[in-house]
Amino acid sequence: MNIAGNIVEFTGRTAALRPRPAPSLPPLLSLRCLTIADAGGQTLVDDVGFDVPRGGTIGIVGESGSGKSLTCRAILNLLPPGLRVASGSIRYGDHDLTRLDRRGWQALRGVDLAAVFQDPASYLNPSIPVGKQLAEALRAVSGLNSRAAHQRALALLRRVGLADAEGVFNLYPFELSGGMAQRVLIAIAISANPQLLIADEATTALDVTVQAEVLALLDELRREQGLTLILVSHDLAVVAQVCDHVIVMQGGRIVEAGTTAQVLRSPAHAYTRSLVDNHARYSIDAVGQSLPPAPDPAAAPAPRPLLEITNLRAAYGNRAVLDGIDLTVQRGEILGLIGETGCGKTTVLRAILGVVAPETGTIHFNGQDISALRGRELRRFRQSSQIQHAFQDPLRSLDPDLTVAGSIGEGLDIRGGIGAAERAERVATALAAVGLDPALSVRLPRDLSGGQRQRVIIARALAMDPAILLLDEPVSALDAVNRIHVLELMRRMADERGVAQVFISHDLGSIAGITDRVAVLHEGRIVESGPTADIIANPAHPYTRRLVQSVLRLEDGAVSRPSPAEQNPPVPPQRAAIPGEN
Repeated sequence: MNIAGNIVEFTGRTAALRPRPAPSLPPLLSLRCLTIADAGGQTLVDDVGFDVPRGGTIGIVGESGSGKSLTCRAILNLLPPGLRVASGSIRYGDHDLTRLDRRGWQALRGVDLAAVFQDPASYLNPSIPVGKQLAEALRAVSGLNSRAAHQRALALLRRVGLADAEGVFNLYPFELSGGMAQRVLIAIAISANPQLLIADEATTALDVTVQAEVLALLDELRREQGLTLILVSHDLAVVAQVCDHVIVMQGGRIVEAGTTAQVLRSPAHAYTRSLVDNHARYSIDAVGQSLPPAPDPAAAPAPRPLLEITNLRAAYGNRAVLDGIDLTVQRGEILGLIGETGCGKTTVLRAILGVVAPETGTIHFNGQDISALRGRELRRFRQSSQIQHAFQDPLRSLDPDLTVAGSIGEGLDIRGGIGAAERAERVATALAAVGLDPALSVRLPRDLSGGQRQRVIIARALAMDPAILLLDEPVSALDAVNRIHVLELMRRMADERGVAQVFISHDLGSIAGITDRVAVLHEGRIVESGPTADIIANPAHPYTRRLVQSVLRLEDGAVSRPSPAEQNPPVPPQRAAIPGEN
């Protein structure tokens, strides 16, 4: 389908490509020949045009850096510094958004036009409790008094799946998990009942059960309030679940568009076909296909674990987070950690790194009790670089004033012992390993897409040649093609170099694809653990079953859910859920 120079018009349930569209009803949003360029004149988004009908749901998919987020930011007049709309128009109703002044934007943005972006840390004030930020937003747009705004804020927090609304209200952004912060942003975005909501990877950091709740909420808002939705996502199943129509972008241009079912069932463009094909390669139904043969447990006794956690308990203030965690990781093994947002997964990694002090329990690495290290000994151990991490929020993990090369090489500089030439070579090798163009090495984090920043974080960890990697949602912002590239890299690191990994993900397809074993966390406890294939195929604990049942399957261009037989799998006799959990 050649769409260059045409306008993508969505009318009813069909998508047509016409040079001069004449819809029967005026669209809510119209983009015409939109081109975005940087200060040097390089075109980043080229001749993009489409119409969005009132009450419509449009998905935009494509690789990292394809222009999806830039297009959405241009709609909201939120382009990063140094970028500009070089040509074209963006019309919202009677408003030409490219000509709107500051007062006009104050009346529209956050009221009629709202957005949820993929980096919560960038949009929440770190010095103000999140509930107060939500209440202030409500007062600004609705004129509610303090008491009414407080009560409305609590109701919104509950509506986006934060059951402990009173507790969350008083938390600061740094005290929230990525998924909790994302839900707070969604609450702020919908607080003014906007006409148009742009959701840029809005469900990326959410576990599958909460993701389903948020998608249902967005659908409810569309049906009850006439909300128009533009959904940017790398997850084709989410797009198939929510969107009537889909736009596929590559290299700053629209390469394919149409009804979601039509595009995903019979993709016409080679890039779209690669997205659909690669999505299926790491789905929950392909569990274990990329794993090496499991060793025979009777062949030899198990060696001493590289990492061993025993009876780990941790708390934030008076709030218990981890309750008696026992885990082991062997050299060359990938252990998956899954569970809902706030269940303690990230806290496990922070305890391993010494960022969170355990109340009880021990953490042994290569036979050494690293949970007992303090002061100079702890600093010396960290400088050894044997344990490296990649957390899920790149903007909080990258120094905004360091280039990509500076960020990747910073750890090498601290450790010392290598010259400039070797440093440059290791930086280049790490960038190539995660599929990033070496030309990006001179850019700052703000000049990168969310997926590119995420890969920089992984490259920084790989450059240190660690014995174990702690990975917190390392592929959450990546499209299907780059996701597979990184996942296969992680598997090769384990198989060929013996690098152990603890891999947190809400994406059960990624967990099923590369992990050897998986542990399921629920309310700070491990409720189930074992070989990944066993846990996915025959979950014993009710919570694990609910996670597996909530996964969206993409089949023939549409979303399906597990069959009744899959929803009630037999409980294997060799493994049982922890007593007292239900």
